Formats: sequence, C-alpha cells, structure tokens
Amino acid sequence: MPESLSDKDRRIDRRTRDMAQEAKLDSDLGSMVPPRWRGSTVIVVLLTVMTLVVMLASIFF
Repeated sequence: MPESLSDKDRRIDRRTRDMAQEAKLDSDLGSMVPPRWRGSTVIVVLLTVMTLVVMLASIFF
C-alpha cells in the first residue's frame, strides 16, 4: 500500500528539521535579541557625526 502524500511530506519535513538541528541552523530568527551597541561603536559613530558637522560648518561659515 503506497504512502499518502501527506505522510511522505511529514517524513521529509522531519528529516529536514533533524538535519537543521544537527547543523545548529534551527534557531528562530524572530526570537533572537538584537545586538546591543558597544561603547566603542557609540564613540566611533559620534566621532563620525561630529566630523561631518564640522566639515559642513566649515563650508557654510
């Protein structure tokens, strides 16, 4: 008696899920917490913005 399509699909889906878990690819991206900015990143961004402000100020004044 042949398998129904849904049984075959479930088996393939289960095998794919098992392989993803084994490869550590099964993390849910929606539940991940976004990375926080480190102090060094904030300093670099502030220095870049300040440099742009100084450059624009020197052009107009």
